[in-house]
Amino acid sequence: MSTKQTIAFFGATGGCAGSSLACALREGYHCTALARTPSKLETFLTTTHAIPAATLSSLLTIHRGDAKNPEDVARVLVSPLSPTHLVSTIYTAIGAYPSFKWSLSTPFVLSDPNVCTDGVRAIFTALTTLASAQNISSTPDGAKPLLIALSSTGVNGKTRDIPLAYAPLYHFLAAQPHADKRAMEKVIVDESAKYTRGFVIIRPTALTDGEKGVAKVRAGWEWGVAGEGRAKEDGPAIGWVIGRKDVGAWVFKKVIQEGGWEDRCVSLTY
Repeated sequence: MSTKQTIAFFGATGGCAGSSLACALREGYHCTALARTPSKLETFLTTTHAIPAATLSSLLTIHRGDAKNPEDVARVLVSPLSPTHLVSTIYTAIGAYPSFKWSLSTPFVLSDPNVCTDGVRAIFTALTTLASAQNISSTPDGAKPLLIALSSTGVNGKTRDIPLAYAPLYHFLAAQPHADKRAMEKVIVDESAKYTRGFVIIRPTALTDGEKGVAKVRAGWEWGVAGEGRAKEDGPAIGWVIGRKDVGAWVFKKVIQEGGWEDRCVSLTY
């Protein structure tokens, strides 16, 4: 895009969104973020991504709060450059770490099994409140913000998007997290048009800490909403793994900087 956007991040202490945030800061984008412990996010950016403290001070506004609390979320959605406008892009990648339990049906469970879905609902509630209570309803150029949401392969595609060998593992070990991602996607597809100018759902395959570079990332996609007269879907990109940093870098470069992915569900893999 020709002008730099302002970006609100939720779940930026995670590897994918954290990588996108680091890329944005390096390129001079003004960003906001919500964190339960702001110092944790600052340390993550300065150590893992080597972002100078001076850059954080000048370009990043971190708000302390809970991603499921609409009041906390609303503060993050206001542009750091214009307090009467919304940010250009909303990026949600919140989640919960699973814990093991002795169960044949659900061996891995989440402490908060609805965190992704509740987080998106909190964003929509916050946008409604900002519009009604403070008359903050658009970006500085008069548009609605774009919503980017981190999901997963194996969740809700119209066609298979994982290797066949992954199917038992995904549906057994990741049943609860995937149920939350599936519900989150449905909320976005069904309701986001009232609040945003479009959405991009990112579905990476199994995540690793490795890094190969954006050039090695393969992307496939399908439309998230029905329509006629649009480009033909590429279909999912099927693969085994992808690095968190490369997911974040790809999203920043392709979705935020270049654009053109609105209303698509994008699968990413090597």
